[in-house]
Amino acid sequence: MKATLLTFKSFIMIVAKFSSFVAVLSIATIAVIACKKEIKLFPSTDNKKISSLRAYPGDVNSTKQERKILFVSNRDDAFGEIYSMNTDGSNLVRLTFNTIPDGRATWSSNGQHIAFASGLTNDRDIFVMNANGNGLRNITNTPGKDEQWPEWSREGNNIIFSSNRDGNHEIYLYNSDNESTTRLTNRLQDDQWPTYSPDGSKIAFQSNMGATKTDIFVMDANGSNMLQLTNNSAFDQMPTWSPDGAKIAFMSTRAGNPDIYIMNADGSGQVSLISSTVTGIDARPSWSRESDLIVFASTRDFPTAVNNNFEIYIVNGNGSSPLRLTNNLVYDDYPFIK
Repeated sequence: MKATLLTFKSFIMIVAKFSSFVAVLSIATIAVIACKKEIKLFPSTDNKKISSLRAYPGDVNSTKQERKILFVSNRDDAFGEIYSMNTDGSNLVRLTFNTIPDGRATWSSNGQHIAFASGLTNDRDIFVMNANGNGLRNITNTPGKDEQWPEWSREGNNIIFSSNRDGNHEIYLYNSDNESTTRLTNRLQDDQWPTYSPDGSKIAFQSNMGATKTDIFVMDANGSNMLQLTNNSAFDQMPTWSPDGAKIAFMSTRAGNPDIYIMNADGSGQVSLISSTVTGIDARPSWSRESDLIVFASTRDFPTAVNNNFEIYIVNGNGSSPLRLTNNLVYDDYPFIK
């Protein structure tokens, strides 16, 4: 009987130890999972710029990753926030909740992260965050300087942007691996709106060439071998590459009204892609890297000066079947499509 009691007591001790081990293992597993959920490519920091930003509280999931288009809108406040939606205008989600204006936002190549400009005029910085709005980080942090138009490299570890930190606006490269910044252009003109070719070997950008004139340029990704692609008396701006890298779409005022044009990657064959049937503005095109679709901002349905309202539209790469995606009496602008 005594032996039986000892055996039973030993059994109870073993069970207790095993239960403690399972409990510890469960806690450790939960901790690991929690850590994995909190791991972000760009975790938040404590600088003053970020303290004025609040992130969307959700988590990255497959539903959110289906959304292809980013854009800026003041539908919910006067500052201008970043939103995402599907290519048919559905599944709209607000990503930022800030008290300072947010500018054009762009997807990383894997769709998991977003870069955007935020701040008041002449005091804008480049921020990055996760696709759900979490993990905000200021990667430039240059008070009193104006930094805009960020775009990710194809590999996802570099971001190009425009900055006037050294005087006039030039194109810079931020390397997230070592958090270094390299200046790519060194010109008397303002160089802005840089965009990578699909293979990452080239960068197209716009440059001020006079008081009433900007043109489109292209260069190698390291800033060498610069070539001017457009040259007329109008504003040629906002370049974006086709998925195969063979063409570039851009906005031009060469016909008087701002419209979307297209040209070969060497600057030849410049023609109008889409033209509004009434007076209005078509601008800020973004050509998808995944499909032959272009999103752009337009006032074509609100052309009068009294209600010059920008909405987001999508069109096939050949200019056919333009479709309006947003429907507000407020500002929807700066679209970017994966």
